[in-house]
Amino acid sequence: MDSEPAGHGPNAFTRVIAAAEGAGGLATLAGFASRLAAPDARFRLVDLIANPAALFPALKLSLPDWADTHAAMVRGAQAALALAAQRFAAAHCVADAELLDLAALRSRAPDALANAAREWRADLVALGAHPRGHRWACRLDPEEVAAVTHCPVLYVPIAQLALSEPPLDRALIAIDGSPASLDALRLALAVLPSHVQLRVVYVVDRSMQPGARWLNRFFEMDGVAALSAATPLLKARGAHASTEMIATADEMDDVPSAILRDAKAWQADLVVTGLQGRHGRVHSLPGSVASRALRDTTCPLLVSPPRPDTGAAGAPGSSGAEAGEQVLP
Repeated sequence: MDSEPAGHGPNAFTRVIAAAEGAGGLATLAGFASRLAAPDARFRLVDLIANPAALFPALKLSLPDWADTHAAMVRGAQAALALAAQRFAAAHCVADAELLDLAALRSRAPDALANAAREWRADLVALGAHPRGHRWACRLDPEEVAAVTHCPVLYVPIAQLALSEPPLDRALIAIDGSPASLDALRLALAVLPSHVQLRVVYVVDRSMQPGARWLNRFFEMDGVAALSAATPLLKARGAHASTEMIATADEMDDVPSAILRDAKAWQADLVVTGLQGRHGRVHSLPGSVASRALRDTTCPLLVSPPRPDTGAAGAPGSSGAEAGEQVLP
């Protein structure tokens, strides 16, 4: 650990795509992602533009009007993308730039971004997007991007990109002891700079059967085992870390709310979760823990997908039957 470059994890990301609609905050987003990247990492900045007909559905645009509007949008996006690349190069390094024209691609934003990431062989997709409820032009929904992108996704809410340099000093990682969740912990330990203080938590879900002491006791015992399994990984890295078991408040509470509440109270700069579900399914629909965390978070969130070389499992040597847990229980 003493020999690793300052500010970089021992196995940091090497090919990073940073994407935002309208290129707003794109240089800041890529700069934040660079703190999880290797010193010689390559970067690609991506802007997306929507079909004008999707932007103005109430207007019946004639073909000339559509073409003029589309051309103006392309010119504006190219200028914004060039400016973002210039700003990033001045502060960090030269980056590639790519414009995803959804009208020309005849594709949805999450699919277009996932395809671009696969073709460029990205090992991290950093995404700046507005929260749910904001009027999206391209519908660059972090939940959908995480579901279709087969590499880690770093989601940074647009409000965070208003900061000239979002902090990265405290990271919260939620585990459940499964192979998939421990892989998410390994990912965090591999990419986070050594100075980052870590908090590893396990959530006792008391909302499943209120009043069932035996079930609470089961989760508590499982939590002890999960945190015990995490301890050797933390010690091996020499990480500055603490572990704790937390719980949902009552039957009206839920796991993602408990995670995000704890992150806010601890003043976490980053939350790390896994995408894989309890029974080995990758959740892409609203209601899953990863989806709810992406939807409600106010701080950057790193989503770790299941490892493709282990099928449904999240760790080498584990079978699909055993790998079912999500990093958040």
